[in-house]
Amino acid sequence: MKGQLLLTGFLLLLLKVQGQDTSRIKLLMMEGIRFHDQGQYADAVKKYDSVLGIDPDHVIAQYEKSYSLMASKNYKQAIELSQVIIKSKRADSSIMGNAYSTWGAALDEQGDHQKALKVYEEGIREVPGNNMLNYNKAITYLRMNQIDAGISELEASLSKNPVHLSSHFMLGRTMLLKNNKIAALMPYMTYLLLDNRSKRAEDALGEVRRLVEGNAKKTDSNTYHIEISRGALKKRGHKRPADDDFQSISLLFELGGAADASKTEGLLPADRFAGRLASVIELLAGQTGHSGFYGSVYLPFFRGLHEQKLVESFAHHIFSPSGNVMNEVWIQDHREQMEQLRVWTQAYRWPGAGF
Repeated sequence: MKGQLLLTGFLLLLLKVQGQDTSRIKLLMMEGIRFHDQGQYADAVKKYDSVLGIDPDHVIAQYEKSYSLMASKNYKQAIELSQVIIKSKRADSSIMGNAYSTWGAALDEQGDHQKALKVYEEGIREVPGNNMLNYNKAITYLRMNQIDAGISELEASLSKNPVHLSSHFMLGRTMLLKNNKIAALMPYMTYLLLDNRSKRAEDALGEVRRLVEGNAKKTDSNTYHIEISRGALKKRGHKRPADDDFQSISLLFELGGAADASKTEGLLPADRFAGRLASVIELLAGQTGHSGFYGSVYLPFFRGLHEQKLVESFAHHIFSPSGNVMNEVWIQDHREQMEQLRVWTQAYRWPGAGF
């Protein structure tokens, strides 16, 4: 009987200690994350080390520590810890994929691009659904000036996670570098659908406005002329166009700028932008023959916006980063339209894993 009481007391004490450890670990993790978010990476690492002192195999603390090490440019230690995480039996697929991403990114930051690519490829084989491995692989390719390979990886990232903000943003930027304006416009606009509040959203809107509004100029004779990009005037061969080839509408898009400029001259900036954007999306809605990434991801979405008559509210939504007061007034005055946009876009089923 006495032995049973001692055993019961020991078990209760053990449970109490375990409960205290769990609470302590939770608090330390929160403090570590807060330090990391404040850029105090050394302090964050100390907090994670305290967690590992309690539970040496705490895989989330290991990952967060590797992330802080990476941010503080302690690449060697970040790599070593990432390799430990990958071998851990407690690492699920998400943690394992993140560990491969940190390992590859650390190599990339050290200038070892080829080895980074090999790490990403190994990670993709082990965790095929992790889009961040494709995204980071794209960044490495772009740093190597292998633009087409980078674009392919960005598209692969979005095929796995169609709402990944950075992939949309980088695809827009990369297509713009290639002077493929229409192919740049769609990912930039999709980015702004998903994020219209951040500093990066301001940058994205700036590019969209330049693409949508930028080429029409009024002359001294009170007429408009338009600057046509060389890409819009390229001769088309007999080969089937690439999925991201929108030369068929580029000329119409750029010529339409002069006509739209004369129609919208007296409008407020947000209304002028909405009018021009409506013309662009109408052209996109009529596009056929794109059987690859753009044809399966972007064009159906913009076609849907056009068919549901949601383009105007979409235009005002993505114009929000401008901080334009009259745009905010329009949004407040058209709450029903904005709610229709919100409901439709939230219900929209993007193609890809899990969508």
